[in-house]
Amino acid sequence: MSPVASVSLSESNGLSFVNIENAFASAKISLFGGHVLSFIPAADNKERLWVSPHAYLNGERPIRGGIPICWPWFANDHGRDDGELPSHGFLRTQVWKLVNSTEDSKGTTVELAPSFTRAEGFEYDCSVSLRVHVGENLQVSLETENTGVIPFSFNTALHTYFHVENIKHTELKGISGDYKDKLDDWAVKPTPAPYTIDAETDRIHLSAVKQTTIAVDDKDFTEVLSQGNDSLVVWNPWQSAASISDMDPFGYNHMVCVESSVTKGLELAPGEKAELVQTVRPIT
Repeated sequence: MSPVASVSLSESNGLSFVNIENAFASAKISLFGGHVLSFIPAADNKERLWVSPHAYLNGERPIRGGIPICWPWFANDHGRDDGELPSHGFLRTQVWKLVNSTEDSKGTTVELAPSFTRAEGFEYDCSVSLRVHVGENLQVSLETENTGVIPFSFNTALHTYFHVENIKHTELKGISGDYKDKLDDWAVKPTPAPYTIDAETDRIHLSAVKQTTIAVDDKDFTEVLSQGNDSLVVWNPWQSAASISDMDPFGYNHMVCVESSVTKGLELAPGEKAELVQTVRPIT
């Protein structure tokens, strides 16, 4: 299949990339992991995603930054001891294929499919597809369909790393309710107001937050819209970044993860589909 005019393919260090450039924006997707790496709207030419300068872009490890895909479990919630199965599942470490590409007056859409969806820890018949639309907004849609004869449950997330100029001057708007604090033995706490980050943060917000705004220096910068989620995850490693081999010790200053997530277990009956969608809307 030949891609449409706004789509090109490239290779580097053994990895293949899908590059999208149209009148609205440019974007880059790694076929290793089905991983969106960049979204730069033409309106202000400012990158909305963050990728670690020390990320492994050679297929040796999952890519640190951009939009990693967590599926069919989130973190180590796979029912085994930690380390027995890969964290965040097995889609983010396999090579995906470009299935289709289209373009119209609203932008460019590409569809990707993973090499396999059945592996140790998840041995069910299903199909997964990823659609990435690049227009005035970036929309990422992950669809799971039960193609088998028995129901199954799974968790998933679009683990998006957003670029910010300074995390100390960043505020998250639109999040309310309680969250589970992974750093405090999963204690349930109320969402802070105003929502700023001044220390290591790893929280699962328990409500299906649909709209979050990332503001920097009191100016709204990026809006995050979520569909099909039952929770929202917020993460920043703060000074623990120094112990993460593929992250700059000071990289935490320029990123925050706001993740559209399914963490409570979603059951699909035979023939059913579920779609997790995250839309990144630049505010210019």
